[in-house]
Amino acid sequence: MAQGVPFAREYGGLLSNRSFGGVQVQRTFYAAGQTGQQLLLGAYSALMRQVGMGAITMYSRHEMLDIVKIDGKCRGIIARNLITGELERHFGHAVLMCSGGYGNVFYLSTNAMGSNVTAAWKAHKNGAYFANPCFTQIHPTCIPVSGEHQSKLTLMSESLRNDGRIWVQRKGRCRSYSCRQAKP
Repeated sequence: MAQGVPFAREYGGLLSNRSFGGVQVQRTFYAAGQTGQQLLLGAYSALMRQVGMGAITMYSRHEMLDIVKIDGKCRGIIARNLITGELERHFGHAVLMCSGGYGNVFYLSTNAMGSNVTAAWKAHKNGAYFANPCFTQIHPTCIPVSGEHQSKLTLMSESLRNDGRIWVQRKGRCRSYSCRQAKP
């Protein structure tokens, strides 16, 4: 891959693939139990390369508060610097909003705590359309919250499910998607 993600390879050097999501066909490239992590690192490395070349200015620790519309078109945002508390204006000919998902509108979610739909809601209030707001992916292989020290669900490795593992609690009560799909 052009971004340097180290996908697994067969002994002959070709990219290896396997099934994901319970499908029977091996069609997905993977990075040996770290696919998501490796894709994230590859994308972040490509971003930081552009930052280093001066092509992109990155504003970490900022929160979008509102959209700036000029002549009915989105031309910028108002943001709060979360370190200083100052309000800032950012303008451009085009505005691309990459705000992440909004899985945290649900009680149980493995999404990051910041995935709370605020940016998408502000865009919608300013005229942006939602194609399918009810189509939110919830990962079925979650380990439930076990106490007050754990604020989010823990994601169980997808590879456990693909390799035919069946995860059950000590008392034998099935809690995972894999268990419900398993044949006796």
